Amino acid sequence: METTTIKLEQNGAVFEIILNRPKKRNAIDRTMIMEIDAALRKAEQDSSIRVVLFRAEGPVFSAGHDLSGSAERPLVESRLDQELEEYYDKTLYIRDYSKPTIAVVHGPCIAAGLMISQACDLVIASSDAYFSNPVARMGGVGAEVLFEPWDMGIRRAKQFLFTGEPLPADVAMQFGMVNEVVNKEQVLERARQLANKIAEMPPITLRLLKKSLNHTQDIMGARESYEYHFIMHELGHATEESQRLLYDARGDKNNLKQFIKERDEKFV
Repeated sequence: METTTIKLEQNGAVFEIILNRPKKRNAIDRTMIMEIDAALRKAEQDSSIRVVLFRAEGPVFSAGHDLSGSAERPLVESRLDQELEEYYDKTLYIRDYSKPTIAVVHGPCIAAGLMISQACDLVIASSDAYFSNPVARMGGVGAEVLFEPWDMGIRRAKQFLFTGEPLPADVAMQFGMVNEVVNKEQVLERARQLANKIAEMPPITLRLLKKSLNHTQDIMGARESYEYHFIMHELGHATEESQRLLYDARGDKNNLKQFIKERDEKFV
């Protein structure tokens, strides 16, 4: 499979999907989304693959959504269809994937990158990793899929999302977003060790067990909460405040960044 934004490696029963836009800080664009999805669907049909591992090239796991596109304001219905396909459906496909998934996170893990990591079954983070969902600071209602209430609880999620402040890896582990924090030099080795151990388990057993565990969340309301939040997210895009921050600022690439910097400096 030929790709331009990701690399693919198979080591025994472990299939690695590697975000590979280091010059763009692994910002996630449509091409990367589609390539990840295609790779996952192909791997799902390959019985030799038992575990999927996500990692990234360069110093950043992912800087989030690629915002370098057009400054034109899209129609509300066009944006809804686009984000439903690219972010909502494909993120939940990772969450519901039939094989165990592991995210190996180093450096910043932001917004769309955070959705990938939190959609995975396990998250192994390096000691230099941090997690951030700053979308509200830019006029957006969180990211397209909101895992935070289910990972860290409502009160912690409110502070995390209302302020946009990043969480260091060790705090993220305390909050339930991360399984293990490992030294940067050893994090990939540890993740592969864990992946190989899981790969030794009976694959059908794991598939059924994962389905049962996800179903437990779903009957508690997870699926309905994801759907409700996605609609709130899309409604937020239609507000004048969001339009001004996300689109008018694109005319000057530094405008939004400068606005946020000046606003945040008031609280330092």
